[in-house]
Amino acid sequence: MVMGRQISGLFSAYKLEILLVVFVWLVIGLTINSRNLDAFNLQQMGVEAIVERGVFYVDGSKAPNLQPIGDAFDYQGHKYAAKQPGQFLIGAFFYFFLHLLGLNYVSDYLLTSALVTFFSASLIAGISTVAIYHTARLLSKDGASNFLPLIAAFLYVFGTTALPYAGIAHHDSIATSYLAIAFYFAVRYGRMKPGDGGGNLLSVLIGLFLGLVVTTSMLVFWPALAVGLYFVSVRRWGNIPFFLLGGTIGILPLLVYDAVNFGNPFLLPNVAGNYSDTFFHFTVSNFVDKAGFYLKATIGYAPIILIGLGALWLIPRALLREKLAVVLAVILLCGYIFNIDSVGTCEYGPRYLLPLMGLGCLGIVGFGYLESRYMQFLSIGAVLIIGLIGVVLNFVGAIGGAMYCDLGTHAFMPHWKMIMKGEQGTFPLFRWLLIPAIMMGFFLITNLWRQHRGESELASQPIPD
Repeated sequence: MVMGRQISGLFSAYKLEILLVVFVWLVIGLTINSRNLDAFNLQQMGVEAIVERGVFYVDGSKAPNLQPIGDAFDYQGHKYAAKQPGQFLIGAFFYFFLHLLGLNYVSDYLLTSALVTFFSASLIAGISTVAIYHTARLLSKDGASNFLPLIAAFLYVFGTTALPYAGIAHHDSIATSYLAIAFYFAVRYGRMKPGDGGGNLLSVLIGLFLGLVVTTSMLVFWPALAVGLYFVSVRRWGNIPFFLLGGTIGILPLLVYDAVNFGNPFLLPNVAGNYSDTFFHFTVSNFVDKAGFYLKATIGYAPIILIGLGALWLIPRALLREKLAVVLAVILLCGYIFNIDSVGTCEYGPRYLLPLMGLGCLGIVGFGYLESRYMQFLSIGAVLIIGLIGVVLNFVGAIGGAMYCDLGTHAFMPHWKMIMKGEQGTFPLFRWLLIPAIMMGFFLITNLWRQHRGESELASQPIPD
């Protein structure tokens, strides 16, 4: 009885957050499709190897769909994925239980890989949506409604290229979610007032999720570094050991993986495989070409983050540290991806900009600081229109698949034509998730409406003398 009351109280306290996570999770699950599951099968190879064979190398599977071809290299007689191991480890955790239930990649590859994806990348994307929502609230004007933070959260997960990759057990997507969660804890830590408790726990959580970022994707390391510098800039030196403890726990799986497989805890997979197209080097021509490519791709697939980044400057100076953290994340990531040869090969939208999708949308709350109600109305209207365009673009990408190789041509029309012809593949979880997703959407809208009515009634009450 006591536990039941505690669970009921917890649900009541975090009802919106729970509904938001589950709704986003289910919607992403609806988009998980066979085209992505077949094209991104490397993401499942490491999962199968760990759970079924107790190894890290990806060759030797009995499943026909899990035979390594691309993004795998030979090392001392075996093939290894040229990826950080984080995506395999979180997938293996859930596959362990699915495998106990009788599911496996040989008998039903699509259902098994869809469920592994659903319980790993898709779930963590849903959680990161709540992290973006709460971070946006921390950056909002005191007493403001949660409308703009919710818009920022929804446009992050549905209106940017975060969506096409949330239905793939993809290292960059998972690490981007970890980054959003780490930044939420960091901003909450940075906004703490003297005497507030929980600093040690927040420090551990910040370090943990930043460590998990590095374990999962070196691409996302660069904006993660900005978040780490933000934490240090708060200058609460007594919390540093707790931050380092969390970071050590988060990065330990990577160190063990590298030591076991390559004999050196600091020898990363892409270095061991000599994937030089991801190595930093500066030339003016490459820098200019990459800058132009990413600007065009951002406008073409996720224009809302440019609006959000621009609106950061509307947020007042009291939040300068938080704004600078976002700007530094942009600078560090662009400083890396503008100076390597690769742009992510085949992709729907600018995959290497994934880490900025959530951070970029945070600036939307800046429009809430405009003094003119007329300018607020116009600005938010523009955000909704541009955001809706992004939603359409990226839902088509999620349904049609992220493996698109003709980067000289925008992917939307080819994907749209493919979908109209019914060639988009199958959706293994669709029939199981459609009704729950509709129900959860109804509950979420109802909850938001009740909150809005409660805020309106409270605002209409006369102020006592």
